[in-house]
Amino acid sequence: MRDRGVVLVANSILNAGELDGTVAALIDASRAVGHRGGYLECAQHAEEIFGQEFDTSHCSVADEANAELTRAENAYDHLALPVMDLIMKALEHDDWCSRLKAILDPPEMVELSDEEELAGDGGDDGAGDQNDDDKNDGDGDGHE
Repeated sequence: MRDRGVVLVANSILNAGELDGTVAALIDASRAVGHRGGYLECAQHAEEIFGQEFDTSHCSVADEANAELTRAENAYDHLALPVMDLIMKALEHDDWCSRLKAILDPPEMVELSDEEELAGDGGDDGAGDQNDDDKNDGDGDGHE
């Protein structure tokens, strides 16, 4: 835990699903605001060049883009990650190291399906095709 503790904490935070969704919404909203700003700036330049008003009503980004960006920023600023709550609770105890290890580096569990055998390798003794009763080498060339 001593060697990898900080890395495990960072990975737990960075890999949190809540963070992924919030950051994705923030990126989308900021792109929309940037697109709209660039579109309106281009329209302004066109108006100056041509001396007539340029119709911006058909811009694909609505006026609500700034409000959506504000909401996304607020969600990011007030994001609560469940893993952080677990970490903070673990740090309150005397055995905080073992508690953190249980949270951040849980043992890997392997689930076997019903079709998989729990023991052995499916009966293959490693002899391959040597003990085949049909005397066919299986390469399809007609030679045995």
